[in-house]
Amino acid sequence: MSTVLQSPSYIIGPGGQPTAVLLEWAAWESILEQLEGREDDEVLRAARADLGTLARHERPAGWKSWADFEAEIKDVT
Repeated sequence: MSTVLQSPSYIIGPGGQPTAVLLEWAAWESILEQLEGREDDEVLRAARADLGTLARHERPAGWKSWADFEAEIKDVT
């Protein structure tokens, strides 16, 4: 863990409690990248069952058929 994250600068509010944290931009970008990576992992884990179903050439539960999708698009346009 970077030194910046181990000893961040705080903004103290009127009640004497920390209300915000100041970070270097590089630290903020690093945090965002890590969060996005975890989010991607969660999406893949959630999709794993559907991907298995698709690999068996079946349609996953809740997925529309192509014909239903086309009909829905025609209704919108």
